[in-house]
Amino acid sequence: MPLEGFSPGVTQSEIGKLIGRKLILMENGLSEGAFDMGETWLNMQGILHGGAFATMLDTACGVAIRSLLDMEKYRGHATLELKTSYLQAGKPGKYIAKGKVLRMGRSVAYSEASLFDADGALVSKASATFKLLPKS
Repeated sequence: MPLEGFSPGVTQSEIGKLIGRKLILMENGLSEGAFDMGETWLNMQGILHGGAFATMLDTACGVAIRSLLDMEKYRGHATLELKTSYLQAGKPGKYIAKGKVLRMGRSVAYSEASLFDADGALVSKASATFKLLPKS
């Protein structure tokens, strides 16, 4: 289903629903997304699994790239590499991820993102490489 207030190519995926994703900003190579991470994402130590942080950061990186992607030429993009640095442990709750495009090529794009908890503390960072998928 298309997301209200965004271009027709922006949809809410099943994983987007699972992580409570709400897009706040998607323009000019920048993104901001809000997430509501429940106890489903806790690991055996009782903290958010690293994959939860990585998912939120990958989303922010990808949405930033999507904001610049010419959908007349490309059918989308795919993550080739995601480097994630975990700075603090996470707990269930609300998070904000902010993404930024560093370079947009014809076949590859690079972006970075920062993840903040509900108190505004920086909890994780990531950089990512994406393959741009041309229409056939």
